[in-house]
Amino acid sequence: MKTSFLGLENMKIAVFSDLHGRIFLALKLVERLQRERNIKIDLILQCGDVGIFPNLDQLDKATLKHAKHDPTELGFHRYFIKPQQGLKALFNKLAADLVCVRGNHEDHEFLNQLEAQTGRPRFAVDCYQRIFICKTGKLQTFQIDDAHINIVGIGRIGLAAHKKISTNQKYIQLYEKAALETLKKHSKVKQEGIDILITHDSPLDFVDKGFGMSEIRDFLMSHQPIYHFFGHTGTPYHLQLFDNNITQSCKIAELTWGKDGLLPYGCMVLIDWQNTFDNQIEVIEDNWLKEYTQESWEYL
Repeated sequence: MKTSFLGLENMKIAVFSDLHGRIFLALKLVERLQRERNIKIDLILQCGDVGIFPNLDQLDKATLKHAKHDPTELGFHRYFIKPQQGLKALFNKLAADLVCVRGNHEDHEFLNQLEAQTGRPRFAVDCYQRIFICKTGKLQTFQIDDAHINIVGIGRIGLAAHKKISTNQKYIQLYEKAALETLKKHSKVKQEGIDILITHDSPLDFVDKGFGMSEIRDFLMSHQPIYHFFGHTGTPYHLQLFDNNITQSCKIAELTWGKDGLLPYGCMVLIDWQNTFDNQIEVIEDNWLKEYTQESWEYL
């Protein structure tokens, strides 16, 4: 394991976005990365559109349309509602849990029921108790060996500026907005700050004028985390300094196959973290990624 300049062990965090059911694939990639580099991944973060649809009758129109051509869109239903030996064996090789935020393509009624059952900042959604959804605006603290990190998630998407008020569950809810306001008064946040923000949507006006979530922009200006990771927009991977001149805002590419049959650049990112002064991010572009095609990935 890589150590910091003080000889302390660093935390290694993999980051994905927009899995759209391809959770098993993401876990396989993490295990392969561990094997190839002889490292241990301590945490996996995911920026929404996990594709959590345990009941296929609850699929939204977009997921139903894509699933007709690509059955991996239904991966949560296929692999994560009833225990399967292959998944058990894979999880045994992984120390890391998958910690996600909600996207707009999830079964929100299912997630609402689970969220209401716990006062903890995140809740498990799968039969293995290894996939977690962050509650929006709740502090998530992780301590791995010598490294410590504070993370906050903001799930769902913002309502476009030209649209009227909507009760659709894919949009950020009033109780989540209230949680973000309460977070500003959190004593630990005031003392230590927030290191990473994960969201599904982009900040308002950051990618496209009039689109994005105002709460994300407000959060970044107020808390100024080191990194912000997001997805949703359909744009390629890019890393850009946010308007606060502190946060590196990183758009993660969707984990799917391009016209060339390969996974896109920037669909998997690795954070090497010790503290706010000793950290770096890397786009994983190792040659073995090319082996994971739509036809072959399940057999690797």
